[in-house]
Amino acid sequence: MKRLFKIASAFLLLAWSSIALNAQTTSTDESWESAKKQAQTEKKLIFVDLYFTGCMPCAQMDKEVFPDPKVKAVLEADFVTFKSDILKEEIGKKLSMKYGVTGFPTFLFLNADGKIIDNAGGFQSVDQFTALLQNVKEAAQKGNFKKYSTKIQENDYPDFYVQAYLANKRNVPFDVADTYLKAQPSLLAEVPFVIITGLRIGKQYDDFFLKNASQLSKDYGSSSVSGHVFTILQRKKKEFEKTNDLKGFKELLAEAKELYTTEEWTKYEGILLKDFGVEKVVTKNPYTLQK
Repeated sequence: MKRLFKIASAFLLLAWSSIALNAQTTSTDESWESAKKQAQTEKKLIFVDLYFTGCMPCAQMDKEVFPDPKVKAVLEADFVTFKSDILKEEIGKKLSMKYGVTGFPTFLFLNADGKIIDNAGGFQSVDQFTALLQNVKEAAQKGNFKKYSTKIQENDYPDFYVQAYLANKRNVPFDVADTYLKAQPSLLAEVPFVIITGLRIGKQYDDFFLKNASQLSKDYGSSSVSGHVFTILQRKKKEFEKTNDLKGFKELLAEAKELYTTEEWTKYEGILLKDFGVEKVVTKNPYTLQK
């Protein structure tokens, strides 16, 4: 596993070795269980950092945020830190499967019993991450947890979903997922939720997801829901462009706005409205053979 920092001497390496963020052996199922036991013994929460080598925002967090004295102080005092490379380590793949993770870095916050307090993704500034840690601590104190079950059990999921995460067989035919989802008593349950978000299932499930986005956000965390909603809105944009219905598209955006922070919405609304209705010109590469 790639180390988070290039430490110049053995002395410095020893000084940092007590902090899991900065020097950690390969993560396994056993080390995950050990992290939970440590959290129980020390009466701390668990911070999980899912990343992969070569992920730029992951590296930016490692370089600019995790070493910051304010961040480090909170993590050392209140959290047991667990990192896993989702491309190299089985436990990282299993955690990604469990929570339908699609972007990296992804941060999971749990209590010692494995109850999810919250999740977040992407680069966070020092101030943003510090605020996130504080919000997580307050939510845990109030007993506010998400609806995920506390254990990772592969037999809870259909084989196509397990293979998508554990064997990287992501090209699941829509009909396969659709057949499974239609047989479920409720699409609001955990497993249908992670299948829809984790595999980016679209088509007729988009309207259902938008209609229930607020409830799903409360049940499973705003990060997973808002990310999938943005994907849906990108698809919806193409539909509204066909009839040049900018007004209707803006009305749809207004309904989704509540799922995002002001800062997030400023960015995402700008992306979604940019060049609305403008014909997309595909430029052919003269050096590419064309049939």
